[in-house]
Amino acid sequence: GLSSPVEKRDKINAARMGLVQIFETPSFVVANLTHSVPYLTKGASEELSRIADAFCAKLSSNGLPAYRLVVNSVLRTQEDVARLRRSGNVNATENSAHSYGTTFDISYTKFRKADDSDEVMDPYELTKVLGEVLRDERDAGRCYVKYEKKQHCFHITSRVK
Repeated sequence: GLSSPVEKRDKINAARMGLVQIFETPSFVVANLTHSVPYLTKGASEELSRIADAFCAKLSSNGLPAYRLVVNSVLRTQEDVARLRRSGNVNATENSAHSYGTTFDISYTKFRKADDSDEVMDPYELTKVLGEVLRDERDAGRCYVKYEKKQHCFHITSRVK
């Protein structure tokens, strides 16, 4: 990850910092980010893709409707953290894991339909599938996972370099 947090968004030099920009894929979407920017380290980006692809594959292999994950927080600058703290977010600590490019949040209440079918799933059932994928990734030593009750997301820190 980054050796120190980035102060402001206009100070991000992705190539020099070893960051990659993340974009919507067939297995996940990036929410409208208001307090973070869509950058991760290469390893964290690969971990996000592995989680999202495994989620979609698990749905498919179980004959379930196709959905994509929603990523709702990525890299936070010091400026972003300060704004979040002012807004009253108790999870926005000064030394946020989101400041180092290795951490991202995936919603466990919002999922995006991946096709035009009328078949839908209960979000709780989708959360169970996501939880199984995250347990497998954690058990394989590729990430740490924290359940964020108030933020309705899984806070995931990649251990992949």
